Amino acid sequence: MITCADCRQSAPRTGRVQRYCPACSERRDLARKRLWAAAHPLDGARRQRQLENARRRKVLVCDAGRAASADLARSIAWRDPGEPELLWLARIAVPFTYATSKNHIYSLRRTGHLALRREAIAVRSAIATEIRAALADRRVAHNKLWLDILVQKPDHRGDAVNVVDLVCDAVKDATGLDDRWYSLRGLDWEIVKSDPQLFVGIGQDAADDVQVCSHCGQLKALGEFTRCRRAHLGVGRACRACLREGRRLAKRRKAGQQPPDDVAIWSPSLN
Repeated sequence: MITCADCRQSAPRTGRVQRYCPACSERRDLARKRLWAAAHPLDGARRQRQLENARRRKVLVCDAGRAASADLARSIAWRDPGEPELLWLARIAVPFTYATSKNHIYSLRRTGHLALRREAIAVRSAIATEIRAALADRRVAHNKLWLDILVQKPDHRGDAVNVVDLVCDAVKDATGLDDRWYSLRGLDWEIVKSDPQLFVGIGQDAADDVQVCSHCGQLKALGEFTRCRRAHLGVGRACRACLREGRRLAKRRKAGQQPPDDVAIWSPSLN
């Protein structure tokens, strides 16, 4: 428990440097944001006029551009499997919307706090549903997961790389595999005026469950770790080779011997 520096009321501690209760923290955060907004006014009318002028200038070429875009648009098989060679690959497609961009995921509440937008939640759910259907009964190993992403944008605004966060969150919902295991094999974008899509491909190049050793940082099979019933995968975080080398060094120190000069560069893979 802490004592709030403003209202002097007791409040549960949620952080090491917490000074205020939730109500006072929200009030101070809102006051700070109001001060910033007062110092950075937005000219909404001018921005609206610019948008209207831009629409009028583009109306004469919209039909021609839309037709050319449709001819050049690629399909869901926009990329053949390359390096690394994958054991399996599943591809899905959902309609593209700028709600997938990390710049549009959150909205500001009246209280001044951020909240996840409903559009972003809907897109994330749609991607997760399509991935579950594409995987069907396929097993996703606890191993590196490769992602291919193609973003079809209706215009040249927004960054394709900004959709990676939401796509990874959706893949995590669908597969249950933590996104720390994800690797981006390919990211591409193109402008498609009619019916732009977001294509996502996921695959794996290995079928064995592995664990990252917290000591040597190597990916190793679960059989190379000691058992631990409390752990998520049923094994510990240090591999047997690291534990064995640690015991060897401990015995040498206990015997009064100095560790060898190559201890600092020792690697379990070379043992």
